Amino acid sequence: MDYTIEEYKVEDKFEKLNLSLPDNISFFPENLLTAEKKAEFIFTDNMIELNKHFKLNQLELSILGGDTELYRSRKNADIYLPAIFFSLSAIAENSTVVSVSLNVLSNYVYDALKGTIGKKKAHVEFHIETKEKGKVKKINYKGDVEGLKGLEKVIKAMK
Repeated sequence: MDYTIEEYKVEDKFEKLNLSLPDNISFFPENLLTAEKKAEFIFTDNMIELNKHFKLNQLELSILGGDTELYRSRKNADIYLPAIFFSLSAIAENSTVVSVSLNVLSNYVYDALKGTIGKKKAHVEFHIETKEKGKVKKINYKGDVEGLKGLEKVIKAMK
């Protein structure tokens, strides 16, 4: 399992973009920290399909900044997943939300890579709200499906 953890403050960025930190699970854009306005948000192209999988598992994910027309498609053997935000309240209210979300992601990656040759990796960012107001921790994950499932303990320990 290959991942890194970063901590960053979101208050100034969200205020500049006229946004508030979501109180649920949400998709974050790839360029959250560099976008100058919401209209510039870019999401991973498989977000739409992945959102359908979440809905089938009774998980509603919002899209930060609302609907978008900007998607990034990568022509690569690896799979790039949309960034996912877990609010502190979502984790506290539903202790299984992290494990269910990781299972949905794992199943999606497994199905997407089924039948391909060679070792493929999934790339995904998780943003986790911390108890300290305005601070978010980000996990950058790059690895296989089994490692993705192993992130549950890491995510739950960050809140």
